Amino acid sequence: MWKQRLPGIAGLLVVLPLTSTALAQDRVVLSIPNHGGALEGHTPRGFRGMGTGLFAGDNLNPNFPNGDGVQFFLTFDLSALPVGSIENAELRSEHLQIAGDPFGSLGALRAETIRYAGFSPDLWDQATVAEACVLAEQAAPSVACDVTGAVADAVAAELPAAQFRLRLDEAGDGDGTPDLALFFISGSNVNEPGIFTLTVTVQPAAQ
Repeated sequence: MWKQRLPGIAGLLVVLPLTSTALAQDRVVLSIPNHGGALEGHTPRGFRGMGTGLFAGDNLNPNFPNGDGVQFFLTFDLSALPVGSIENAELRSEHLQIAGDPFGSLGALRAETIRYAGFSPDLWDQATVAEACVLAEQAAPSVACDVTGAVADAVAAELPAAQFRLRLDEAGDGDGTPDLALFFISGSNVNEPGIFTLTVTVQPAAQ
């Protein structure tokens, strides 16, 4: 198991701090932004390659084979979570944009648990650990899904992060036009903290 601290996490707290709320019975809720750096990005689904934007769909690049798709990867630092029981975890984004008809043509956008020490083109065909949830089946101002099991498993394995691969059911539809789900704030090729958030409710262990 890899347990080293994630690169860039210290700086991440300056850009977009974690937020923490105390609840009844001493439960704690933390809202964790996506890493927004070198541990995230997209890869093609049919060959080695990588880029910084958070995209899923087909025909992203006219130089790609017709119908070839892309998928993207997210990392969330878990180091600030208190020791205790994970009661709930939600993956959410308020920053979905679409091109074409990604959900009608390519199906649901699914989050899958994956584990990697560094983001690289080699992830294009790496096996996922398990499906975590269906994030979206249609375009909406806000998309979210439950990843409680995935986060609890990462904590139980003493991993420093929860990591997800997001991709649509089908790699492409072969019609030669883009069908894309794109997530961004300031620019389509700019990955930054806060495009996604992971909100985790923890029941701290008794002292």
